[in-house]
Amino acid sequence: MRVIAWVMAIVGLSVQTASVNRPPPKMIDIAPGIVLFMTEPYGEVGLDGNAIAIVSHDGVLVFDANGTPSAAAAVLAAVRKITAQPVRYLVLSHWHWDHWYGAEVYKAAFPDVKIVAHEKTRALMAGPALEFNRPGLESGLPGYIKMVEQKLRAAESAAPSEASTAALRNRVEMARFFLDQKRGVRHTLPDLTFTDRLDLTLGERRMQVLNYGRGVTPGDAMLYLPAERVVLTGDLLVNPITFALSCYPSEWVGVLDRLEALDVAVTVPGHGEPLRDKALLRATRDLFKEVLRRGTEAKRQGIDVDRARDAMLPEIAELMIRITGNTRGSNDAFKMQMVDWYLHRVYDELDGPLTDAIAPIPPR
Repeated sequence: MRVIAWVMAIVGLSVQTASVNRPPPKMIDIAPGIVLFMTEPYGEVGLDGNAIAIVSHDGVLVFDANGTPSAAAAVLAAVRKITAQPVRYLVLSHWHWDHWYGAEVYKAAFPDVKIVAHEKTRALMAGPALEFNRPGLESGLPGYIKMVEQKLRAAESAAPSEASTAALRNRVEMARFFLDQKRGVRHTLPDLTFTDRLDLTLGERRMQVLNYGRGVTPGDAMLYLPAERVVLTGDLLVNPITFALSCYPSEWVGVLDRLEALDVAVTVPGHGEPLRDKALLRATRDLFKEVLRRGTEAKRQGIDVDRARDAMLPEIAELMIRITGNTRGSNDAFKMQMVDWYLHRVYDELDGPLTDAIAPIPPR
């Protein structure tokens, strides 16, 4: 459904919204004092990016703020069980709403926190990103809720088992909760921006906030800890299926080349489990290089983008399997998110220089 694709693409009052049954975030130790928090998806309608806490003897840095205030509050509650140190920095990787809509929670808890992002990310957050999300909030999610409510009423009228109606009821409640959270956000913008690199010192920690050029977005921020050999990538890399919507194909390949050259033992992607080798990074980069090469040749031959996609999919099956493990759900996501979306942007790029504007979701 289009609403699902739309949510995947992006991705006070809110925190007080009537609660649903939400499990606490999953915690994974990355290195001493570095903890990854993974939040469960919101049923079919949305998900949260990874959030990572880096603890020092002089405070905490949090990388990414989840997609809802409730999720950010749950992560902060878990951080407070680890340390009594205040959160001094919140670094936001990019403008997708599943990575920064919880920023208000940190600002409310720690008024002096410095919220860091690339200068282009801040500019997008201040207006264009909100407009990109508006159709989903005004029609996409409400339409989905109405559809499931109709199914629920029909199921209740047919007197089915309690289990089947309970599942539908849970879908409605989760979608309403997600929509209320998104609508109630107090958008909290970065107050410290950078261009190429920002060096941060926090207690014993030495950290680099880096931008290697346009990849997923115009202002992707990574966080690199050289001593700990850890890098946090945001959505420049996702485990296993990276989101290529509105990306910058040629530049992204270069970004991934530079990311691979970093001396790291652990890579924490924007979504999914941490990576303790570079196999997925290399497979993702190799795929993009191949789609870029094939797409460029197809465009020069006058082949339209959909025909080019359909023709190349069987020929890149080996690359797909390296990324997906050949599981059906992952294969379907791969074809849309990593091939279709990326290839559309290859064609856009060949038509002229790409701007920093957010591109629409390609039609299906």
